[in-house]
Amino acid sequence: MKNVFYETGHGIGADQFMIERNTDYSYPLHLHRCFEIIYLHEGEMNVTLDDDVFTLHCGEMIIIKPHQIHGLHTPVHSRHTLCIFSPELIGGAAELFNSKEIDPPVAADTDGFFGRIFSEASENDTIYRIKGFLYYLCDAFAENVKDGNEAAKTDKDLHILHCILTYIEENYAGECSLGSIARRLNYSYTYLSRIFSDSVGIAFCPYVTQLRVSKACSMLQNGGANIMSISYGCGFPSIRSFNRSFARYTGKTPSAYKKEYEKAKNG
Repeated sequence: MKNVFYETGHGIGADQFMIERNTDYSYPLHLHRCFEIIYLHEGEMNVTLDDDVFTLHCGEMIIIKPHQIHGLHTPVHSRHTLCIFSPELIGGAAELFNSKEIDPPVAADTDGFFGRIFSEASENDTIYRIKGFLYYLCDAFAENVKDGNEAAKTDKDLHILHCILTYIEENYAGECSLGSIARRLNYSYTYLSRIFSDSVGIAFCPYVTQLRVSKACSMLQNGGANIMSISYGCGFPSIRSFNRSFARYTGKTPSAYKKEYEKAKNG
C-alpha cells in the first residue's frame, strides 16, 4: 500500500510558478494539481512516477503531470532545479499533456540549453519570460506525447479529485468522510470512491488515515504538544485508535517514534 500525501501548497492559484534548487535531495511520495519538471545538473536521482521508477542522470529532465503520484530519492549525490507551475500557465499544452501519455517522461539536454535556462529562471521574472520558459520546456517533451493504452483522466475527473483532496487537507482534523464530500459536491459516493482510488492508488479511508499519521509524525518531531493532544488534533477519535494506526504505518508507537527522532536529532 502506498503512503502518499497531497500537497495543497502547490498550485491553488492559476498563476502558481515556483523554482526550487536543492542538493542531495529526497522527498516522499506525494501529489498536487501542478505540473512539475525537474532538471538534474549533477549526479543521479531516482524519480518514482506512479508504479515506475526512472533514474535521472546529469543533463536530463523529467516531467510530472498534475495529480500524478511521485517521489524523489538521491542514492549518493545530486543537484537539481525543480519547476512547479499551474496548468493554466501553458494553456492548450496542458490539455494535450493531460489527455495523452508522455512516454518516456524523460528528455535529454543535448546541447546544454535547458541547463542554462533552468539556472537563469526566477520566480521574479515577468509573466512573458515565465511563459516563454515553460513553453520551451513543453516543446522538449512534445515528441514523447503518445496516445496511451488507458483512458486519460478527464478534466472533470481531475477537478473532482482536486476537490476531494483539498477537502481532506482542510478537514482531516475533524469529521472527514467521503459521504460528506459526496453531499457537498452532489455526486454519488460510489462515483467519487472510484475516481479517488483509480487516481491515487489507495482507497479513501486508508489515505485519510495515512495523512493523519503523517501530520502526527510532524507534530511529534516538532515537540511541544503531548501525545493525547496530537491524537485529537490529527482527527483520531481515541488514543487507542491513534496508537493502532500509528504503529501500523510506522512500525512504532508514537512515544517510541518521538524518542527515536529526538535521539537521532541530538546525535
